[in-house]
Amino acid sequence: MIVLRIGDRWVSASVLRGPRPEALRDPQRLLESLRKAVGRSIVQVFDAGCVVSVRQIHAAAAAAYLAFRAGTNISRKFELELLLRLAADTQIGRVLERLAVKPGTREVGYCVAAENRERALECSRAAERIIGGSAMSEEELRRDERLRRAMKFYGISEEEVEAVQATDRAEAVLILVLERIATLDLKRR
Repeated sequence: MIVLRIGDRWVSASVLRGPRPEALRDPQRLLESLRKAVGRSIVQVFDAGCVVSVRQIHAAAAAAYLAFRAGTNISRKFELELLLRLAADTQIGRVLERLAVKPGTREVGYCVAAENRERALECSRAAERIIGGSAMSEEELRRDERLRRAMKFYGISEEEVEAVQATDRAEAVLILVLERIATLDLKRR
């Protein structure tokens, strides 16, 4: 779990491998349990198959936060705006279909936004308890299979990856994913 400050909020995020099957049996109940556990803080969960770094989740949270500040948000709810930004897509239905947690989801990502660092950490621990599983390391998120999955998810070509000046393939893919998240508003014009 990594915690960062974004504006007046503290955001924590992680990807959990092997969530408890009973936690995913009813995704709506899972969200209700998480929201009850975090109180006034914000929490969102998603299928993390496209995530190649926790930095990607933080970038989506920052983009959502800034969209609300600038009045360019697509959704009225931060939780949904986060998913739109994470998917780099403006179509809510398509994003929910692609990122929704379902029974059988193997990797669940979560993001918590709270008023202070301690609260963000507390809410993250509660989310991890409720979801179950174990946190994936950045090294695990950078594996080649995940990179290929992310490239397909975001429509990134091999030529684009080769054109990016980066220390390695994983960094190149992450840079392109972050670019898509950051430039989502250009798709709306």
